[in-house]
Amino acid sequence: MAPVACTLVSILTATGKALFCEPSYVGDVVSAIWGRLTWSRGLFAVLVLNVAWTASLFICPYTVAPGSFVHQVGGANLVDHENIWETFPLYARFVYTVGDAQCHQLWYRSFLLNGNQMPIDQRMTSMYLFANLGLLAAIFARPSTSTGQVMLNALPEFLRRRLWKFGPDRAGALVLALGLIPMAIDGFTQLSGRYESTPIARVLTGGLAGFVGGLLVGAMLVTIRQFSLEMRRMYAHMQADTASLR
Repeated sequence: MAPVACTLVSILTATGKALFCEPSYVGDVVSAIWGRLTWSRGLFAVLVLNVAWTASLFICPYTVAPGSFVHQVGGANLVDHENIWETFPLYARFVYTVGDAQCHQLWYRSFLLNGNQMPIDQRMTSMYLFANLGLLAAIFARPSTSTGQVMLNALPEFLRRRLWKFGPDRAGALVLALGLIPMAIDGFTQLSGRYESTPIARVLTGGLAGFVGGLLVGAMLVTIRQFSLEMRRMYAHMQADTASLR
């Protein structure tokens, strides 16, 4: 980039760092981010699949005519709307069938897009959506052979300082519990029939549970990857020591 252009487009922050940088620097940043995303191929694959599934939840209602799936109720862990899915295109049929198998699909607990219920209800949609953030947090956390430590490393500094006193394993379990308990309370109290949750409560509790669930899965995969790398290094050192003794 020409010096004059750099002068024109560079805006200095209070720390004196340019907000607009040389292309080579931007390329290095992009390369570093990509390297971090793909450091654990298993975790990256899980992220891609979950992002694709989450996107499908929002796309599929627009692939069928308005009113094709509305004011319906069903049972959990049961495909009970086969007669409707048979009329859908293949893509929407697959997504709605999978959604039917894991969700009640109650119309009064579901968002409407294009005049159709989404494939799963508000809480589960929020869980999948925020699970992506949990997976990303694990990806960019400092690796460790302790799942609890990875979960701690993914949290903001002020939370890490407060949770560190419990130790990594207990802190990780506490984070998981705090993420799941609100959803459990909100969900199970509805079973009494005296309480009906609100869309905001379902989204918030589902989002919190989805985040910690994604964080847990991501942290476990990071731990597996880090353990594998450390075992390889240990084996390489052993081979080097053996060779030096010959």
